[in-house]
Amino acid sequence: MENMNKTHVAAIIVALGIVLSSLFLSKLFVRIKHEQDITVKGYAEKSVISDIGKFECSFSARRVTLNSAYRDLQKSKKIILAFLKKKGVKKEEIELGNIGTQKIFKKDPKGNTTNEIEYNTANQSITITSNNVQLIKDVHQKITELIKNGIDLYAGSPKYYVSNLDDIKVELIAKATENGYQRAGILALNSGGKVGALSSARQGVFQITAPNSTEISGYGVYSTSTIKKVVKAVVTLEYMID
Repeated sequence: MENMNKTHVAAIIVALGIVLSSLFLSKLFVRIKHEQDITVKGYAEKSVISDIGKFECSFSARRVTLNSAYRDLQKSKKIILAFLKKKGVKKEEIELGNIGTQKIFKKDPKGNTTNEIEYNTANQSITITSNNVQLIKDVHQKITELIKNGIDLYAGSPKYYVSNLDDIKVELIAKATENGYQRAGILALNSGGKVGALSSARQGVFQITAPNSTEISGYGVYSTSTIKKVVKAVVTLEYMID
């Protein structure tokens, strides 16, 4: 009976040893398998110059009657268009917006609006779009001089765009992928292996910023405030390690 108990104890010990060994080998297998993959980020950037410039300005006139406001608005428009032509802006680069009007009513001593018209306003916008980005910059800087002529004028900030951005993105993805592969090769070499097949790749968002800018966003950035820009691309790559 005593020998039988010893046999049972020995069997239990052996079984526990097998289970523990299996768990250890399983964890080791998972660790080795994990170490056979390497994840890296590839980066590439390119300096570009915008080839489309655009800005919008608006002007208005205020008179007691709507007809008078409209006539003053037409006079202001002629002066603005003459200014743009003199600066070298082509007719096809100018887009006129619709004319808007508004009646402003007088208020009584208590601040309540009455039915009596105090004055009328008329307003219109002009959008200038050109491939000559330097022209856009120069005209924008000088157009507010027209305020000296009595024109009620507001000029918005100019915006600059890159027309072949899709081509640049494809180029940068290729360069970022090459950069990531080189990084993976260095890491693999240091661990005594070599880069194998690409198992997954993820493209990040593009950041299009002003030069020397650190601006970044998870949704991507497209800065339109400067003529010169830097397009940045990041890819995440996972390689097998042989």
